[in-house]
Amino acid sequence: MSIDPANWSADERAAFLARRESRNRALGILLVAMVALFFGITVVRMNGQPLPEPAAVPEAPRPPAAAEVAK
Repeated sequence: MSIDPANWSADERAAFLARRESRNRALGILLVAMVALFFGITVVRMNGQPLPEPAAVPEAPRPPAAAEVAK
């Protein structure tokens, strides 16, 4: 097989395309498996954690009442 694809015979081209298709399928299966793994990990982590408590908001100081100002 020569390096230049333009010089390949029909059998060489068919063998090359078959190898490429095989690699593409293997990579596609690997990609789908990784997506499923990450999705599964995310679901498990989300189901194992309780909801966070709402943050306590400190109360602002109130201005003195009119009765206290008059003293």
